[in-house]
Amino acid sequence: MRSVLLPIALLLCGVCMVKAYEDNTLEDDDFAEFEQFDAEDDVPVTDFHEETKDVPVQKPFESDKDIEDEILVEDEDNEFEHFQDPEEFEGFQDSAPRTAETPKITISKVPILVRPRWDAYWLEGILCCTLAAYALAYAVGRAKNTSIAINFLKLHKPLLDDNFTLVGETGPEVVAAEDRGWRREAEHCFTMWCSGRLCCEGMLLTLKLIKRQDLVHVALGLVRPTTDTLLVRVELGKDDSDPFVLCVAQKKIATRLAKEMQDLSVFCPERRAGDKHGLPAALGVLSECAEATAALLDARVTAALAQYAHHLHYIHISDRYSGPKQIEETVATKPPDTERVMLVSLALGPDGGGDEVRPLLLLVFHLLEKIKRLRLSKEALAKCEKRRQKVAEAWLRGAHAARQEQAAQRREEKRKQEKERILAEDDPEKQRRWELKEQKREKKRKTPKMKQLKVKAM
Repeated sequence: MRSVLLPIALLLCGVCMVKAYEDNTLEDDDFAEFEQFDAEDDVPVTDFHEETKDVPVQKPFESDKDIEDEILVEDEDNEFEHFQDPEEFEGFQDSAPRTAETPKITISKVPILVRPRWDAYWLEGILCCTLAAYALAYAVGRAKNTSIAINFLKLHKPLLDDNFTLVGETGPEVVAAEDRGWRREAEHCFTMWCSGRLCCEGMLLTLKLIKRQDLVHVALGLVRPTTDTLLVRVELGKDDSDPFVLCVAQKKIATRLAKEMQDLSVFCPERRAGDKHGLPAALGVLSECAEATAALLDARVTAALAQYAHHLHYIHISDRYSGPKQIEETVATKPPDTERVMLVSLALGPDGGGDEVRPLLLLVFHLLEKIKRLRLSKEALAKCEKRRQKVAEAWLRGAHAARQEQAAQRREEKRKQEKERILAEDDPEKQRRWELKEQKREKKRKTPKMKQLKVKAM
């Protein structure tokens, strides 16, 4: 019996000592309990398959779960290891056998072309040639127009100096053979002001040449040729002439001017042929007063016009010149500004005006003298004044009607706004009163107006 109790007592003493040792170790090391899991994880796990395989040691896994949830964590690298097992898929062969040899890449040698292919740049070549031609045409055309303007001054500036005190312009944009000359408004347009003469306040010369600096315009000129033009604008004084309107022009130009110009369409509704006034058949006459036409178109004027008719575009004399007609869409609130002018348009020759320009300039100065001395009879002057008075009254009536129409439109807009405001309010009584008011207004507007006559008792 003693021999049995003694081993039991020794076993109990050993267990108590081991227990005390483990408690002291856990108190000293806070991570001691995880060492137990590490020790258990170090034990290799065997797989009971036909072939034994070594399982890699799992790294220590830190977790706050209970000890009861002990799970064997496999390595992620070996998760799909069973796909690599040849015995897993029986009778399966790869469709394409793998070879360890690397493919060879052959690089072909392309010969280098030393000479470029110019046929690949035909579009760029055409563009460069076009730009070069346009630049060349600009330089040549600008020089040609400048030479024409200077040639005109050399030929006709002495005549202008004899009739005017001050001729030409000064400044950086002046084209002249001497100190005064043309002012360049554009590459094809030049202007020059002349002043200091009786019978007029001044004369403006405008030289409109062909756009020789524009290659496109030059190409179009081959199809539809045009000529250089000299425009003469003479501003007459207020007391230098009696009121009348007269125009002598080519037939096509006369028809166009009668439709476009305000004074010709109002005061000269009829167009007469030039044969009735001793002029060539190619010319037409638009006249307001027959007496003024007969006084101006004397033998000297008709002879000059007959000789140089192909160089004359038109001669327009007016005391009510206001330019082209106003657009009908725009409502004029004041009468157009009018002025007394004489407009002359001349076609120049190929050299920019030679011997044919001097007689026509002399004709312009002759007409200025005749306009200054022209005095209409009392009957003709009364008719002209009455005609202008009727035109002024017609314009006033038209302006009054336009103002009334504008006022009616404003009232209609105001009435629409008021109606929208009344309908927006939730007040049936106010809407009913507004409808009654509108009905009374419409009834009053449709009622014909009657004059009331008062008869005195006998």
